[in-house]
Amino acid sequence: MIIKKNILKTLTDLDRKYNQSLISPNPNDSIFFSKLAVLEYCGWIEHCFDEIVLRSVQSKLKTQRFKDVLRERVVGNNHGFEYKKHFRPMMLQAIGIVKMEALEFELDVSGQLPVLVSELDNVKTERDSAAHTYSENLLITYSSPSVTIQRFKRIFPIVKHTYSYIVNKI
Repeated sequence: MIIKKNILKTLTDLDRKYNQSLISPNPNDSIFFSKLAVLEYCGWIEHCFDEIVLRSVQSKLKTQRFKDVLRERVVGNNHGFEYKKHFRPMMLQAIGIVKMEALEFELDVSGQLPVLVSELDNVKTERDSAAHTYSENLLITYSSPSVTIQRFKRIFPIVKHTYSYIVNKI
């Protein structure tokens, strides 16, 4: 199940701390909260994609051996959240090309697929910057946690719709 309560609470807490840090004597504090918000958001996306893949076929698999293959080789070997590079290949392995085509058609007709792909590409760039820098590199700016919250609110219905489609139609 795709749950927003915990990630929204985390992002809201980071936003509150970010706003408090704007008056902090340490200028790095606001950067830390911004970076952490982006990293938490991306971790949530990756977790949701793993859950969608697992939920898509796990209950249909009859043997533990293939349940292990799904967990270890399909989901366990994935380390990212880009649509074309990570999510689509996992889904292709799990549900097959025909069902993946149906899922993408559903998302495309509703106008959600381009929004999802665009958001994942945009946040990937910011995530990479946040994950591959440290506090002495202060020339880089990051979106405030409130921006990350808005991004989350835009993508959540799409992720939830994808999950519901997988559970009910695949």
